[in-house]
Amino acid sequence: MDTKPQRKETNEKPKQSPNMLARYSGMAFQIGGAIILGGLIGHWLDKQFEVPKNLFMTLFLILGVFVGLYSVVRDLLKK
Repeated sequence: MDTKPQRKETNEKPKQSPNMLARYSGMAFQIGGAIILGGLIGHWLDKQFEVPKNLFMTLFLILGVFVGLYSVVRDLLKK
């Protein structure tokens, strides 16, 4: 005698809550914001120090990418 309740099999995908959608779209803005902020700071430093070939802008763009990815990974692991 098996008294276990039967599970309904369905092909529907679980719906994500609006909170989760806001969280993931916020992560995209974090990455984009970090990259843009890094580019703006680097551009400003290049103008201040008159550096050829946008040295600071390149460095700060790369730093922005790493900071953005770090913040997203930290948020994903926090749950």
